Amino acid sequence: MRLIKLGILIFSMFFLCSCPEGFVEKDGTIFLINNSDEDIVWYRYSHVSNSDTAYIPESFPWREADTKLIEKGTFYTDYINMENTNELLDEGFLKYYFLNYDTVLTAPWERIRDENIILKKVYFETWEDLEACNFTITYP
Repeated sequence: MRLIKLGILIFSMFFLCSCPEGFVEKDGTIFLINNSDEDIVWYRYSHVSNSDTAYIPESFPWREADTKLIEKGTFYTDYINMENTNELLDEGFLKYYFLNYDTVLTAPWERIRDENIILKKVYFETWEDLEACNFTITYP
């Protein structure tokens, strides 16, 4: 009888402590690190189609919440919903653009877009891409 109770206890512990396969935390972070000597701005863009992986937005939403300043030598924590991001990456992509802060303030977006004056572009097409970089993007 004691052996049966011990077996049930061990089975219960494994059952209660294990995570289901494919489990994704609800909230998470992507760390954006600026190791340069200049202030930069980042912009996150996501889309549900993989058909256009070179897409640059028609306008730069400077006043939107997804646009942030990262001062030189600092980092920014981008909070994301992991479950939604995982679903997005099943059918689409997630991109981060890094631009010089002064350029964004002085140059029209059309010039930045047409002349491709973007410091760095980072593409994530799968969840594994995010995991491979340990949810950290470093500029430069």
